[in-house]
Amino acid sequence: MTKSLGRAAVFVVVMTAFAFLISPCFADDDSLISRDIEAVKKDYRNFYANGENLLRLGIGVGVAGIFANSSMDKEIQKYYQDSVRSETTDSAAKALKWPGNAVFILPILLGTHVLLEEHPAGQWAQKSLRAIMVGAPAGLFLQRMTGASDPSEGESKWRPLKDSNGLSGHAFLGAVPFITAAKMNDNTYVKSILYALSVLPGLTRINDNKHYFSQAVLGWYLAYLSCNTVEKSEEKEKISLNFVPLKGIGGGILMSYRF
Repeated sequence: MTKSLGRAAVFVVVMTAFAFLISPCFADDDSLISRDIEAVKKDYRNFYANGENLLRLGIGVGVAGIFANSSMDKEIQKYYQDSVRSETTDSAAKALKWPGNAVFILPILLGTHVLLEEHPAGQWAQKSLRAIMVGAPAGLFLQRMTGASDPSEGESKWRPLKDSNGLSGHAFLGAVPFITAAKMNDNTYVKSILYALSVLPGLTRINDNKHYFSQAVLGWYLAYLSCNTVEKSEEKEKISLNFVPLKGIGGGILMSYRF
């Protein structure tokens, strides 16, 4: 769903610029936006300049490609539509799809981040927005390069640049807030529930015949990698060793440990 990712990218950029213009305090070196920009820079390096992460993304794309370019996607879709979909699943999908709607979720995340900056809810919103920003370029690229169609338009097979549905933007956006919350929670049971909930927005797309299985899974997997990147950026920020040369008699080196 290119529109979901496109809206996400445009919305975050426009709202950030608007906040910067209406408030001079945002221009300070230690302002909210300045800190967010620095955080996103680290996220981008940890996602796009990290060989291990790119390998994981490549493996995920490869697995999705096996489903998309064989009969498996079509068979899963047919089974779900014929044997699973019902009025009950349709009703559930109407409620569960909202986290994947860019117009719905992005204002909530941005507002929560700005209004509750120091609160855990504000930190959750900030990390979610960062994950969306770091994953959106990869998602848009994969949508176009796979060139797959959705079930209502055609086959799931990849045809580069022919279409833009090889990755579900809805599944990506809808999964990020739940995965972020799961990573912030230490309770195993709560964490498991949140991870389970992260799958549901993508499942609604399969239910509504808007995306094939591989497309929903790839969207969720990109969300997971994006959230994982943000988490790793936070860990690197919390733990660092600094060596500072000391001037004066005797010289020496001062080692500082920050966590």
